[in-house]
Amino acid sequence: ALARTLAARLPRGLDAEAAQRWLRQVLIRNLPMLAREAGPVARGGRYALVGSTGSGKTTTLAKLATRGVDVWGREQVALVAADAYRVGAEAQLAVYAELLGVSLHVARDAASLAQLLPRLAGRKLVLIDTAGHAPSDPRTQAEGQALDALGVGRLAVISAAQQGAAIEQAMLRFGRGAAGCILTKLDEAPQPGAALDSLIRHRLPLAGIAGGQRVPEDLHAPNAAYLIDRALKGGQLATPYALQAEDWPLLAGVEAERAEQRNTRAADAA
Repeated sequence: ALARTLAARLPRGLDAEAAQRWLRQVLIRNLPMLAREAGPVARGGRYALVGSTGSGKTTTLAKLATRGVDVWGREQVALVAADAYRVGAEAQLAVYAELLGVSLHVARDAASLAQLLPRLAGRKLVLIDTAGHAPSDPRTQAEGQALDALGVGRLAVISAAQQGAAIEQAMLRFGRGAAGCILTKLDEAPQPGAALDSLIRHRLPLAGIAGGQRVPEDLHAPNAAYLIDRALKGGQLATPYALQAEDWPLLAGVEAERAEQRNTRAADAA
């Protein structure tokens, strides 16, 4: 969808090099980003990290907490373990809390979280680690609604190393209404174009990128030019899934047939 939109708006008369420069600038300009001063650590507040199982929420939370301690001091940062499903989730967060010297609190459900948050009202930064669910899990929507009702901002943690369809599902379920997105596992994504495509189409601002397990070194402020250049370079990688020159006539024929069918249905409806 994004490629078709860009192709339709491509200025006429450009040679291949000029068209590539135009494409790069348009993508950079349209990748939504949160300014550093508008990010969760700089602004402070209460944020829940939401996302699919295995997307890297707990490690990302530890990275944010470390940056938060640098900005606000350890007395002003609190962590909340709200993952009642994953075995060892609370213990993992407890290790990070001890290393950082920040307080750790446990909320087993939405009711206990509602009771806990007023006690943390004086903290500059409260980070909540939530359970990971599949985007199709009904609990995903219920969890988002409960957090919104408590006035907790949501940060969608989405792995760039997934298939494009999985990223799209995660964006629809976790990204809708979120304050921003943190793109994780960039080091495992040789072709991050699908993730950037989804961010552009859904207009979800990018709050950070992560690539690696080091805390907090592997959490970075997003750089649009770097990300777009990496995605465009990834498109040049040799993979079994790339279209070859001989494939294009077949693709063009299929697209033409689909267009003809759409026109026929529209004429019949009229």
